[in-house]
Amino acid sequence: MTFFNPLKTYFYHLFVMVRKDFLLEIRSKDVILPVFIFSLLVVVTFNFALGSTPNTVNLLVPGILWVSIIFGAMVGFNRMLLAETENGAFQGLLASPVGRDVIFFGKVLSNVMFLVVIELILVPILIVLFNVTLSPLNMLWISLPALFGISLCGMLFATISMNMRAKEVMLPILFLPVVVPIILGAVESTHSIMNGGNLDQNLRWIILMIVFDVIYGVLGPASFTMIIED
Repeated sequence: MTFFNPLKTYFYHLFVMVRKDFLLEIRSKDVILPVFIFSLLVVVTFNFALGSTPNTVNLLVPGILWVSIIFGAMVGFNRMLLAETENGAFQGLLASPVGRDVIFFGKVLSNVMFLVVIELILVPILIVLFNVTLSPLNMLWISLPALFGISLCGMLFATISMNMRAKEVMLPILFLPVVVPIILGAVESTHSIMNGGNLDQNLRWIILMIVFDVIYGVLGPASFTMIIED
């Protein structure tokens, strides 16, 4: 029982962190609304700019979907940390009796939750605009490691750029090159699923995204703790 008590406390603190962000978002719509609007604008822009045809639509839709989510996520990272830094809220959060890794993973899980909602809205829009078919179950197995990796990496670099003068510029510069494995794995897997592939054929891409998640799941909280202590 002594082993499970600290574990129970850890997950309770994590639940409280995610619940706090969820309730704040319900009241303010500071994150999910800008992310959705930006992602939708990217989808619509690509729809008109690329002029897809029945022969090219399966090549374009996976890239459009994940580029929209990536760009929208960057807006969400900035908005979430901006809300925390206003009126000293972030300092109050650091003074609370929870571990720094709990704060980091709480933010990551909150972002994953918001991005799942955005994807659930964007996918039907893409299906209508481009007349494509996507397997919900297969997309679930692709999306979870992809969105988790995006959130892990995004929150780390959003924290690094938080105190910089041009944080809106620095976040994409730091974030986009590092998240390339996730983009590659998600786009290639989605393209394969749209063309009749199964999960076994995309196992290497899913494993690539999971390895990325594990690496940043270890580096992220450790780096986050050092950054905020400085």
